[in-house]
Amino acid sequence: MYNKVILIGRLVSTPEVTKTSNDKSVARATLAVNRRFKGQNGEREADFVNLVVWGKLAETMASYASKGSLISVDGEIRTRRYEKNGQMQYVTEVLCNGFQLLESRAQRAMRENNLTQDLADLVLEEEELPF
Repeated sequence: MYNKVILIGRLVSTPEVTKTSNDKSVARATLAVNRRFKGQNGEREADFVNLVVWGKLAETMASYASKGSLISVDGEIRTRRYEKNGQMQYVTEVLCNGFQLLESRAQRAMRENNLTQDLADLVLEEEELPF
């Protein structure tokens, strides 16, 4: 049997790292993944997938990825259940084994600032180089 998932989407919020009682880092985030086809109303719909990241990878994701970051993640689908107020609650998450940022810092800055200039405008001239 094989459990492998690869997703590409944008983070809904900046991942925050917490520590377990054993001092292990864990980050939780939600990834918005567009569906391939538009819905009945003609708009593209998205699925919101919960991510769980452990250890050094969690700290790295929290350091480099932020709300709106375009990333790919690979991992495994995990399900769990628990009882709350007498009712069973079911949770489906992706346990991340790795991630990759899919946009440069310049692209992210342009998106965040809603700039319309091309990336070519960000190239430094020879006399502007610090070395």
